[in-house]
Parts: sequence; structure tokens; C-alpha cells
Amino acid sequence: MIGRKIILVAGGTGGHVFPAISLAEKLKGMGHDILIITDLRGKKFGIEKNGMSVKYINVKNPSQKNLFARMIAIFTLIKGTILSWKIISDFGADVVVGFGGYPSLSPLLVSHWMRVPSILHEQNAVLGRANRWLMKRATFIAKSFKNTSGLNDKKIVSCLTGNPVRTGFLSSREISAPTLAAKSDINLLIVGGSLGARFLSEAVPSAIASLNKQLRQRLVIKQQCRIEDIQNVNRIYEKAGIKFELKTFFHQMPEMLQEAHLVISRSGASTVAELAVVGRPAIFIPYPFALDNHQQKNTIDMVKAGGAWCCEEIDFKPEALANVISKVLTDENIYNTATIAARSCGVPDAVERLADLVLRAASRSSETRTLSSAMLVNALGLFLFCESGG
Repeated sequence: MIGRKIILVAGGTGGHVFPAISLAEKLKGMGHDILIITDLRGKKFGIEKNGMSVKYINVKNPSQKNLFARMIAIFTLIKGTILSWKIISDFGADVVVGFGGYPSLSPLLVSHWMRVPSILHEQNAVLGRANRWLMKRATFIAKSFKNTSGLNDKKIVSCLTGNPVRTGFLSSREISAPTLAAKSDINLLIVGGSLGARFLSEAVPSAIASLNKQLRQRLVIKQQCRIEDIQNVNRIYEKAGIKFELKTFFHQMPEMLQEAHLVISRSGASTVAELAVVGRPAIFIPYPFALDNHQQKNTIDMVKAGGAWCCEEIDFKPEALANVISKVLTDENIYNTATIAARSCGVPDAVERLADLVLRAASRSSETRTLSSAMLVNALGLFLFCESGG
């Protein structure tokens, strides 16, 4: 097998970076040379500690209302484009894989101009702004959900790969879900993304406190809270006589999902993929201000399968949430059915599927990587993209 030179580009948030790291580890293990490009926000994930080569480009979000801020963002994107050209040329990339976010714009555009094959991976059930703008320039689109909104052009070649998850979640998939044995503890995990979610700290504890005493006494809650919310959540659970642990961040998420009977969470792409792979029932409360309401759309497949429930924040009722919690955790048939359904939505071989697609694209790599005559047209397109607010 020929060792390929592969560049992975990801915006500096967990939803973009974690799938990229999973793919990088897989491809590196296969003997390929990997370079990750991200923005400065990605430094917090310690990518280099895994032995990965990383380049950082300092770009800013062009979706700015303030004209001055937008002009600065445009300047950083132009600068990032020049730097991306040098990185891709020096590295001699056979393929460039984009995982979304505005930092992926420059490297993916340059790969198009240099005629280097490219793949766009979309983690959400709605194509993101950057991916929508880049999709006609990509060799392939890799989807995480079968029904992904925004892929309307029949000329675009899309493939269902799923969303790669970290290896710890794959190991947890091999562990059977805990049973609802009589009088045993019931583990309820509540998480709200990398920074926690204020709404989950404000609304969920009160709903749980309204459960009947018999169920409350069996609950063991682990909840992620923002530091300013911990005192109030602590007070509610103590008053309700519930065993609990509150933290601003949980590091051992695969093990925690493995132990959980039920999870209450936002519905970011990585969270949904991890829950489905491990196979744990969930109650999703989508972030209502997510772009194109993509968090709500991310829940559709698991909800339809019967492995999850969706409670919209806009018309949230504590008693409705309490009813779902009670139904799932007191009826063994409902719980077991939901567990099986959640697991059926998982794509445990997502990283293998994506790696195969990447190598398929790399095999198309041209030996001649010169800038095409369309560069000026595309540069103008980048400017117009920024001017339109992304």
C-alpha cells in the first residue's frame, strides 16, 4: 500500500476537531502521513500530545455584523489562504479533508485551485454554511445522517459514512446497558456541551425533583453545570433527597455513558453519534439558537427509531420531561426497547468508512498541482461569501 499524504482541516471546536482526530489516528495507524490544520481555538484540545503534526492558521469568523470586524475577518481569511497554499504545497498533499467551520474555507479553496482532491465531512443533519459554499468544489461529500439537508444538487457525489467517534466510545459499545433491576441504583447523566448549558441547569433539576419519591431515591445523577449554576442545582437535589455529583466538565465520558441508564443532553452532532454508538436512550433538549436549527434535526433519526425523545426548549414543560423520565426508568420493556433502538442508530465503523473514502479520493490525486485559471474567480467568491455574512 502506498503511504499517502493527507491533510485534515477542522474548525477549532470539539464538534469539528474530535472526528478529525479519530480519522487522523486511523489513517496514521495505516501508515499514512497526516497533517492537521485548525485555528487557534484548537490548541485547547492538545492535538500534538497524540503525536500529530499540526499547523494553526489565525482566521476569524466572517459572519460579523460590524463592518470593521468583518473587514478584519476578510483580511485573516486572505492571509490564511496564502498560508494554506504554502502548507499544502510544502506538504505535497494527496487529498484534503474538511470537517467544517469557517477555518476550513481557505485550505479547501486552495486544494480546489491546486486540483488536489478534497472531501467535505458534514457532522450535522444540515449542511453547514462553509460546507454549503464549498460543496460544488469537493470530490466527495461524507454524510453523518442519511437525510442531510442542503444536498440538493444531483451532480454532487455524497456518501453515508457516519460521524467518527473516539475509540473509548467504541469500547463502551461492547458493554451491555445496565439493567433496571429492582432497588438498584439508576444512573442518570446530564450534559450540556463543552461549557455546560444554563437551561439544563435551570429547568432539568426541578423536573427531576418532581418525580415520585421511590424513583428519586434510586437515582444517582451526574450533571455537568457551569460554575455559577452549581450552588442552585446542589440545593434542589439535596432538598429532593437525590444522590448526585456536579462538575463543570467530565473527562471520562465513554465510561460515564457506559454506566448510564438514561442521558439528558443537548443534541450536537458528536453527542448524538456517541450516544448511538454506545447505545443509550436519551432525552434531547436541542439548543434553540443553533444555525438552521440543526440540533433539532440531529435528533430525528434516533427519535424515529424509538431510542430518544426530543423536548424543545421553546415550549418546555417540566412535567412533560418528568413524565418521559418516569416512563423510561420504571418500565423495563420501554427501557430495553429504547436501548436497542438507540444502538441501532450507531455507526461504529464510521472512521473506517471515512478512511476508505479518503483513500479513494487520494487515488485521484494529480501529479501536477498548479493553480488553475479560476483562482481569481474563486478569490472573488470568497470575498462575496464574507460580505454576505457567511
